[in-house]
Parts: sequence; C-alpha cells; structure tokens
Amino acid sequence: MKQTEEIFSVLRSCALRLTKTRKALIELFSRHETPLSVPDIVRELKRVQLDVNKTTVYRELERLGKLHIVETVRLGDRKQYYELVSRGHHHHLVCLRCDRVADIDVDETGLLLEERKVSREKNFAIVRHSLEFFGVCTECQSAC
Repeated sequence: MKQTEEIFSVLRSCALRLTKTRKALIELFSRHETPLSVPDIVRELKRVQLDVNKTTVYRELERLGKLHIVETVRLGDRKQYYELVSRGHHHHLVCLRCDRVADIDVDETGLLLEERKVSREKNFAIVRHSLEFFGVCTECQSAC
C-alpha cells in the first residue's frame, strides 16, 4: 500500500526504528476507514498476535501525532479516537448505543460561509472546526 510505505519512509527519515508495534499500528490505521479508540487498537493488535499494553499504544500514538501521521479525534464529551492525518478533513456519525463511528463527507459550502461570518463578526481567528452527528446506527435500530 503506497500510503503505508510513505509513512514508513517518514519514520525512517526521522531516525525512528520500524518496530513491530509501529508497523502494526500504521497497517491497522491504513486498513480502517473509521477512527479507532485505544481499546479498539489494543483488541485489533491482539487479533494479529501482537500483545501490546495500553501504555505502549498511547506512547506510540503520541509519537505519531508529533510527526503529523496520526491525529486525535474528540467526539463531543466521549472518548478519544485516532486516525491517519492523511484521511483529510471529514466529519463523523456516532452511534450512542454501540459507540460505532462512521466517516461522512459533508458539503461545507454554507458552513464555510458561516464560519467566515462568525470569524469576522466576533473577531475570532477560527483554526479548525468539527461536526459530528449523534444517533443510533442501523444495526442498533434493528436490535430493539
């Protein structure tokens, strides 16, 4: 996968070894199209026979964050998730029952106009925004 190789190249250029854990994390993020929580990450790594503890995962996520490879996604007052920075700007659907998160693309034309208006009226330098929709996914709806 081209993206994975590019990330491995960034790690090498920063003189970071490509440890089993780092390699597995990058491959995991490259396979998933949705943000992952630390418990999700630990569970997925165990599935590929890599026994790693939460502290190691947090340490690696912090390191990958400083290199702008992985970013933190905070969904309201809920737990933190992580995803590749290269996924680009997008928004999320969050199931309130099962905590499943799905990425969505939103036409932001009107939103960006509103953002500029707010910035101008409030003299506030907006750096970024996030938009999440909270509800109940199809699987949880049919489980009732």
